[in-house]
Amino acid sequence: MSKTKKTKALTKNQKQLNAALEIAADVHRNQVRKAPDGRPYICHVLDVVIALPEHKHLERLVAALHDTVEDSPKGKREALKAKIKRVFGPKVLAGVKAMTHIKKKGRAEDEELADYLDYVKSCVSKNKAAIPVKIIDNYVNMKDRVTQFVAGGKDTEKARKKLHQYACSIALLTKK
Repeated sequence: MSKTKKTKALTKNQKQLNAALEIAADVHRNQVRKAPDGRPYICHVLDVVIALPEHKHLERLVAALHDTVEDSPKGKREALKAKIKRVFGPKVLAGVKAMTHIKKKGRAEDEELADYLDYVKSCVSKNKAAIPVKIIDNYVNMKDRVTQFVAGGKDTEKARKKLHQYACSIALLTKK
């Protein structure tokens, strides 16, 4: 005789996180991570969410949605922000906005680093929910770049520069 497991009903927080991940999965559909792994992009989002403790609900929602605005087509960003505010509230939207970094094209690497660090100082560091999300996002990105750096080859120098960028960001956000 087999015993059937009863499944518990999802909590309100679990339902909200599932809704956030559903939006992220829709935005990141057909996107893959750049070298070295080439995994579906939603795996990066899940890596960031899973690294946050379950009791950090606001941060986990921000983590689930952290790249959605910048990865949406320009013409759909405002509608997405309105949906995030409507479904999850102004605190989640503020965290997502703080995490949004629209990169400027055609910049030299030193200008790109300066721009990124300015974004971390002026946006991320001003939002309590965004700070731990960005730190974890950087660690997840570093993990991928360490693999690329250790493998050597044509992308070694680019990986080194990105590792430096992420380390500088973490240092800014953890400075007392």
